[in-house]
Amino acid sequence: MAPQQDISFFLGPEETDTACLLIHGFSGSPEEMRGLGEALATQGIRVCGVLLVGHGGTPEDLHRSTRKQWIASVENGLAQLSRYRYVFVAGLSMGGVLSLLMASAHPERIAGVIALSTPTRFARAWQVKIARFFIKWYYPLMALDLSKPKVQEMVLQQARFHNPDATIDFSDPQVVTAIKRSVRLSISALNELFSLLDEVRSRLGTVRSPLLIIQSKRDQTVMPACAEELFRLTTSATPKSLHWLERSDHVITMGSEQEEVFKLVASFIHSTVQAQHL
Repeated sequence: MAPQQDISFFLGPEETDTACLLIHGFSGSPEEMRGLGEALATQGIRVCGVLLVGHGGTPEDLHRSTRKQWIASVENGLAQLSRYRYVFVAGLSMGGVLSLLMASAHPERIAGVIALSTPTRFARAWQVKIARFFIKWYYPLMALDLSKPKVQEMVLQQARFHNPDATIDFSDPQVVTAIKRSVRLSISALNELFSLLDEVRSRLGTVRSPLLIIQSKRDQTVMPACAEELFRLTTSATPKSLHWLERSDHVITMGSEQEEVFKLVASFIHSTVQAQHL
């Protein structure tokens, strides 16, 4: 097996007292978080965009990875920011789950948490827990109508996470068939995600760090109700706030309201640091 290519990144000034660890989502890559990282870097914040084991490569790489390896990736990224006085963690989707885990595990190290499009539960998790014993792959595009412009936009956006220059000829039936067969998720890895979520959900009450939750009302991957549940279950997080987006899909760091997300995150970091100075 070829070693995983490291596509993590560092941005922003090294000589500062504030840093932020950026954690991408399940089956994603650090590119999901680069725009946010660039925005924070211009605000004088040191940024590390971490690559989770098994991600940013092939479906087989993800299939072989485990939640313990994903946690270790985040722990390693956090260790690389050990010199900074104020360290924030910001995660998208599963990255948000991992961010909350870090805040629970290292309350003395985490100055604040930003949870973006972060789940507290998935409706069909129980089916995956059963299916993992006899099904290897899930093909999420099989049931989609790729003749619809909005669906095409979503698929193209996903392709550009891995290749920014990707183009797709949706008028070619062979291309459409190939896409539907090529996009696959490991059932085993999905089960690891759901097990991670169960573990972190049970620990949400121990998160004491300041918390910013950002969720789109139009998210088709994470139920918007999860944001309200996350706000309710993080009983010890203070202060905490929930901000709603109106137009974005799931990957709000690359969506139509990304600039609003960037401003909200930067403002949260600056205000939290300022409050801790007092």
